[in-house]
Formats: sequence, structure tokens, C-alpha cells
Amino acid sequence: MSRREFLTKLTGAGAAAFLMDWAAPVIEKAYGAGPCPGHLTDIEHIVLLMQENRSFDHYFGTLSSTNGFNAASPAFQQMGWNPMTQALDPAGVTIPFRLDTTRGPFLDGECVNDPEHQWVGMHLAWNGGANDNWLPAQATTRAGPYVPLTMGYYTRQDIPIHYLLADTFTICDGYHCSLLTGTLPNRLYWLSANIDPAGTDGGPQLVEPGFLPLQQFSWRIMPENLEDAGVSWKVYQNKGLGRFINTPISNNGLVQAFRQAADPRSNLARYGIAPTYPGDFAADVRANRLPKVSWLVPNILQSEHPALPVALGAVSMVTALRILLSNPAVWEKTALIVSYDENGGFFDHVTPPTAPPGTPGEFVTVPNIDAVPGSGGIRGPLGLGFRVPCIVISPYSRGPLMVSDTFDHTSQLKLIRARFGVPVPNMTAWRDGVVGDMTSAFNFAAPPNSTRPNLSHPLLGALPKLPQCIPNVVLGTTDGALPSIPYRVPYPQVMPTQETTPVRGTPSGLCS
Repeated sequence: MSRREFLTKLTGAGAAAFLMDWAAPVIEKAYGAGPCPGHLTDIEHIVLLMQENRSFDHYFGTLSSTNGFNAASPAFQQMGWNPMTQALDPAGVTIPFRLDTTRGPFLDGECVNDPEHQWVGMHLAWNGGANDNWLPAQATTRAGPYVPLTMGYYTRQDIPIHYLLADTFTICDGYHCSLLTGTLPNRLYWLSANIDPAGTDGGPQLVEPGFLPLQQFSWRIMPENLEDAGVSWKVYQNKGLGRFINTPISNNGLVQAFRQAADPRSNLARYGIAPTYPGDFAADVRANRLPKVSWLVPNILQSEHPALPVALGAVSMVTALRILLSNPAVWEKTALIVSYDENGGFFDHVTPPTAPPGTPGEFVTVPNIDAVPGSGGIRGPLGLGFRVPCIVISPYSRGPLMVSDTFDHTSQLKLIRARFGVPVPNMTAWRDGVVGDMTSAFNFAAPPNSTRPNLSHPLLGALPKLPQCIPNVVLGTTDGALPSIPYRVPYPQVMPTQETTPVRGTPSGLCS
């Protein structure tokens, strides 16, 4: 399908049907493909795809069997906005409300504005572990009508392919972003388990900068550990719009922010900067030369960053999966982990585990904290951050399955360590003891499940007509700096509930 054909279908009234028709055969093929029961060593390729700025409750609070909206938690009642008067009110209570994508032009919730989600804002929302200050935290940087957007959520009707993937493979409802802050610091943790809180190697990096100098950092990153161990790896980066996922400075992605990658002849540059996505990734899969570990960075239009269309994230996920399925010999020994870099300022009711004061490596220790951009004088804790969606897609993780173990972005690095024996020296002892290595997300003890998803069911999710997205994509991705179209909080309020089916099993984890 050409780009023109894709865009024509995307903007038409039948966009939802088109997306489902396109995705369903790919998902069905993935569901039925793969080897028999096995062991961790049967997974030869770990592929890591990270999307943008969504919390678990925001996407999957209504998903069956998970720790979602049916949980008994006082955090669901957040004070600071009055839905009856549609105004800031310290005594007003707002509960989670649906961002309805089916209401029509200029009324849908597909492309809502970008909530506050940086270091200060997320520490204010966390509020020392009380998890009760989400609305006042938003009010520090967002105009009144945009404050309650933090409480918005989607359902299966709004993001059907996300839900179908969650039904087909393993959903992780205890997966957290690594840090109580935004994109760049969390993606640095995804690559290296570090933001240099002591300030000895170019950090600490606490917020998303408007401009990141080349080769600013010098701490060791996971690709160097893989190099030393002789384990193949690549970072596949979209060279058109993918760079904006990391920071708007070049086409070269995160690795180019490290001094040790400055030499274009180095392996860090050859494998961490040069490879393209999806072009080189697809070529390597077809040619049976996919490395042992791959990081994928798609273009930002498919990244799900507010105010971009949430349903376009399905295109990103299905594209990666479709490429893997194009070579069954590769797919049958691959694990694709889809996660989100941070919660994007969207509410989640689970208070994240955080390190006690003074825990080595888990607090900022530079002498002058006020000189650190975006610190607000806050030294920590670094994390864990709030929960984000994570789906483990593999022949060894057929669902519907759910794992509730505590994970974060360093868990992906721990999975690499568990499978290939490559150390993660930057990881703090505290974090290593708190988060798992994701092996429990696999169902190695079970034979391939021949049951197919009910793809003929008329799923009600729909990609809306996108007129609201035009102003909001232009204005709402600027961290609230410019006005966009707010979403009116429904009144009266009704607490959402979770789906009752499917019932999700628990994966076996490693086989003894």
C-alpha cells in the first residue's frame, strides 16, 4: 500500500474499519505462529519498541482482570476541579472520565492536549507517595480547561487494536516508567539505566530539553556492554520524524548524545546512529541478520504523543509486528516488547515504589540542585515512575495473559542480562532488587495455543474523523505552551468499571 493510499484511507470515514482490516490478519498470524514449549534460550532476538506518554489507567483502566478501575483506591477521587462548574476548585472532585473518540468533529477525545509531565509536576502529583495531587500539579503549568485532562481515559471502543493485542499476548499491569519525569530521562534509562544523578558525566538530566547538545553525556550505555560481550545490537531510528521523539536536534537519536559515539567509524555510531527504521529493520529481518537486541524508534506521528491521534499508535505496533512476521524463522524466536516511555502526565491510581531517602543512585546528589535545569529544588526520588502500558508479544507469550510483577524500563535491560549474560552495571542495587527481569511475562511451559482471537466480531472501536486533531496536533504537542481545544469533563460523573472478559491467565515464566 502506498503512502497516498494509506493517508486516503486514514482520513476517510472508514478509517477504523481499514485499521482493523489491516491489523487483524497480522495479529492472527502472530497468534498462531511459533514454536512449541521451550526455554529462555529459545528467544534469540529481543526487540524493544517504546511509544510515548500514556499511563496504564489512561489506556487499560477498563481492561479485564487487571489492576484497573475496579480497584478500591481513594486515588480515583482527585481534588482541584469542579466538573459541575467546569472550573478550578480546591474542594471540587474529579474522577476518571472517558475521552470519547466517537462524538464527532471537534467533540472527540482522540487528540487531547499534552498534560504537564516533567520532574516537578510528577513529583507534585506523587506528593510524597500520597498520590493525591494530580489536579493541582497540572494547574501549575496548564490553563484551567486543560487541568482535568490528566483524569481522561480510553476504552476498547477508542483503541481497539491496543486491546486486541493485550488480549492476544501478555499485558503487564505492574510496569512503571523508570522516573518521575518526562521523555528524555526515561529514554536514557531505557538505553542505559542512568541519568547521572551525581553530575559527573554530563548529567543529571531531569527534564526534556528544548535543545540537547551533541555528545553531552559520557556515562556507559547498554550497547557498550553488549559490544564487550560480543552480543549483536542495533538502534533503528526513523530518520524523518523519529528524531523528535528524543529531542529536536538531529536525525541521529539518543546514542549521538554520548561522547563515545562521536567517531562515525565506531561501532556505537555504526549500529547506534546509522540504522534506519523501518527500512533497515525490515531488511535485516528478511535477510536473517536481525541482531540479538534491537531498539526501535518510529516516526513521531505514530508515537502516540499527545496531541497526536492515539489510534495511529496501532500502526506503529502492527508495522513492527508485521515486519517480524514476514520471516517466520525470525518471528518464532523473537520477543517484541512494546512499552511507553512515561505516563505523559496522565493519572494512574497505583503509587509507584520509591527508594528511601539516601538510597545510593536514586536521588540527585549534585551540590547545587537549584542549578540543575527543571529540578525545582527537588532531589528525588528518581523513581519508580507511574505505571505505563506494556505488552509482551511473542510466540511464547500468547494470551490472554497478564503478569502483575513490578517492572520498569530497566527490566528490559535485566531481560537482556538474563538471556545473554550481559551485565547492567549502571542499575542501582535498590532498583535491581525491586523490579523483575520480565521472564515471568513468558509462558514457556504451555504449548502453542491454537485458539484464535474472534477477529470476525464487529469491534466498535473507531479512528474518528480527525478535524480536532488539526489544531491540537499543531498546538497541543508544545507542552501546553499554546492553546488548543479543551475536552469538557462530563457531568454528572460516573466511576468507570472494567470489562469482565476475557479472563486472563498467568504466564508460567521460566521452565525448570
